Amino acid sequence: MKIYKLVNVLGALNDTGKLACDMYELGKKRYYSKAHQQEIPISEMDFQHMVRAFVKQNDEDVRTDTQEGKIKDQAKFYDDVVENNDKIYKKNLQEQENKILELTTRIHNLQGMLKERDELLEQSENIAHKETESKEYWRNLYHDSMQFGGARYVFAEIPNNDYGKKLTRGMKVFLNNDSYTMRVRGQHIKPELKGTGATSYGQNIEQSTHLRVYIDKR
Repeated sequence: MKIYKLVNVLGALNDTGKLACDMYELGKKRYYSKAHQQEIPISEMDFQHMVRAFVKQNDEDVRTDTQEGKIKDQAKFYDDVVENNDKIYKKNLQEQENKILELTTRIHNLQGMLKERDELLEQSENIAHKETESKEYWRNLYHDSMQFGGARYVFAEIPNNDYGKKLTRGMKVFLNNDSYTMRVRGQHIKPELKGTGATSYGQNIEQSTHLRVYIDKR
């Protein structure tokens, strides 16, 4: 018979028609049933089950007062300590493994960043090398274009007279000034000035019998 039914029967048999009020509140009290592996209300327990549970609990309480009970309690205490320490160890171990995993991930990311940086540096070096080669190429090309097989003047042996002066003036008029510059210099010193030192620093046009024309790229 369930406890709550037994309480109702006993209450009906009592002179007052009921038992103590706390007997009607056993539904609020719970008992952990190992057989069901859950807590159940005491009022739902079978009367025989409750008596057996009470006897078992009483036996356990008696055993704890004996040497055997104390040893058992001490063993249980150590087991609880070991179990608790084991839980702490596993928790710490898991935390360390998580940290190691996090550090490993960071290391892999850093390695990837370093590899990417090295590749970018290599690309930059290749680009810089190509730019240097390109600059060197154009420098050499410009240098070669400015070299001459013989003298640098374009026209020479132009008589230093009215005809020659008119000719050089006409050249300057029609010269492409955006791309070239033109210089007129004297050539061959006049006979009467030889030995006077006029050619020490290069004679001027008035001291020359002929003219030369230099045309340079801008």
